[in-house]
Parts: sequence; structure tokens; C-alpha cells
Amino acid sequence: MTKQTGKSSSDVARRVTVRDIAAEIGVHFTTVAEALRDSPRVKEATKKKVRAAAEQMGYRSDPMLSALSAYRTRSSKPTFQGTLVWINGFGERDFFSKGRGFYTDCFAGARRRCQELGYRLEPFWMSEPGMSAPRASQILDSRKTSGVIVGPMPHGVDELDLFWEKFCSVRIGYSLRSSELTTIISDQFGNARMLFDRFKDAGYRRIGFACPQALDDRTNNHWSGSYLASQQHYPQMEQLHPFIDRNNDKSEFLSWMEAEKPDALICGGGRRYSDCLEAAGYRIPEQLSIACLHADSYDENLAGIMQNGEIVGTASVDHLVAIIHRFKVGLETHPKVVTVSGKWKDGTTFKSS
Repeated sequence: MTKQTGKSSSDVARRVTVRDIAAEIGVHFTTVAEALRDSPRVKEATKKKVRAAAEQMGYRSDPMLSALSAYRTRSSKPTFQGTLVWINGFGERDFFSKGRGFYTDCFAGARRRCQELGYRLEPFWMSEPGMSAPRASQILDSRKTSGVIVGPMPHGVDELDLFWEKFCSVRIGYSLRSSELTTIISDQFGNARMLFDRFKDAGYRRIGFACPQALDDRTNNHWSGSYLASQQHYPQMEQLHPFIDRNNDKSEFLSWMEAEKPDALICGGGRRYSDCLEAAGYRIPEQLSIACLHADSYDENLAGIMQNGEIVGTASVDHLVAIIHRFKVGLETHPKVVTVSGKWKDGTTFKSS
């Protein structure tokens, strides 16, 4: 009788588990699980060994088991998983933890989600005297940082040359144009469309758009692009030229108002344009309704879009932890954009026509 050799079809089909990897390299299976999650409790040499074995053996995480693990994590008090760093590029050390608005909401949402998952969120101030991108990279690497969240950056900061190949990273917003990182952002295109539709449904037919150029650029021009697309989608509406504010010149804006004569205004810049118009004698909202694309300042009088910053912050942590669990360190070959829908906020600057 011929003795059969090799693996059976059931063996071939069986999924490789963390216990298989542990048996292969001679460590406990919990060490393998921790290493695949990039836990700081596991030495770097062991992590590399585990990852190499996982790749060679064809290990793939089971989505059902991952969901079960996530459920158990939510249902029990989480153990410490590691440290995530929040990059602060502003001139103030406590910029993201004071005040109220979209940026502080993002930070608050990220911090709360870290607490739920067992991570610690540490702000890292890039404006510390003597700090540079190489120096920051060395510090973060020496601290065994599990992952990096690049918070929204101030206007004029478009580059941050960290040693990205050393970290799992995501960014909030489009500040770093050349960095191939997964981006988490409020749905700026959809939010602008929501405002246009809100005005259209309220009976307005001459809907204008005004925004500082620097602010619109930070949305990858999704605000102005959405406005122009909305005009094309509704050809029965009056077609107005958008006002892209390049010079911060109030007289230019008022001249545009006089030429285009909108009966409603979608704007960026918070109170910039409503204050200018009121000072010029316009009655808001009786003569002109205004809605802001980022009404996150909790100014109860300002109608517009709440960008759901806390959910954006929460999503940034969720996606970063997922990247950590896949041990995808470094820049991505196919970076993703994750958008979070905003919501309408009523205010005294808007009136149904």
C-alpha cells in the first residue's frame, strides 16, 4: 500500500493562525498577536521576525475574528496598546486643546477614541525652539511611537519632512500636499452642495459664493468646485461668478456684490463677509441670507455647516489603528481619502425665502 505524503486538501485550505506562526518561530501566540498589532510591549527584533514569518506563511487576518475582537475590546476595559502622536504645527503649544471649533473638535474626538481603544494620545509641538523635522523624527522613533496623526496645519505650511518610512501615519485635511498619507476630512464638496441645495429649496435663485483663496485651497478647491458644479447641475438658476478673495480687500468684495447682486451667499471665512456687509448697510437676513461652509465656532447666529470635527478625529484614530494592525509602516502606494458628512446648523443669518 502506497503511503500518501504531503498536505491534505483540508490542510491546504486551512487559514494560517497566530498559533501557527508562534509554533514556527518558537514564541507564545500572544506575543505574535501583540507583534502584529505593533504593541510597544514587544521588542522590534521580535516584531520583524513575526512579520517575516507571517508574510512567508501567507497569514491573513480573519475579518470575522477581528470584528469579534473589536466587540470584546469595546465591551471590556481596554489594556494599554501604545502611544499615538498628534502633530501640532501651529505657533501655540495648546492650540488644539483650547477654544472651540473644528480643529479642537478633531483633537477632542481623537483623544476620546484613543481612550476607548487603550491608546494614549500625545500632542507633539513642531514649533518647539530648535525643533526640525529630522529632530522630531528621531524623538518619535526613540519613543517607540505606535502611530502619527498629522493634525490640520496652519496656512502656509504645506510640507513636513518627517521620516515617514518609520511610522504608521494619517493626516486630517489636505495641509501636506506631497505626503502620500490616508486623509481624513469633512466632506467639503458635499457640504458645499448641501448649502447650495438648502438655498435653492428655500427659493433663492441668485446664490453667490465668496471665500478667501487660501482657505479654498486648503480644501483642494472642493468648496469652489462644488459651487460651480451645482450651478451647472441647475441651469435654471442664475449663473454668478464666484468671488475668490485673493487680496483680502473689502472694497473688491463689495464691488463684486454690486455687480453680481446675489440674494443668498455661501461663504468661507466665518464672519468675514457678514460683518463687512452689515457695516456697508446690508440687512441680514432680510436683504441677503448667508450660510458659512465651516460654522463650527458655536456662534449661534451664524448659519451653515457643522463639519463634525469630533467624528473626523474619531475616524482618524480608527483608520490609524487599522493601519497599525496591518503593520503598514511608511507612505502608502495607494493613499485613501475618508470623508465625513457635515450637517446643517440653523442661525439668524439664514431665512427661508
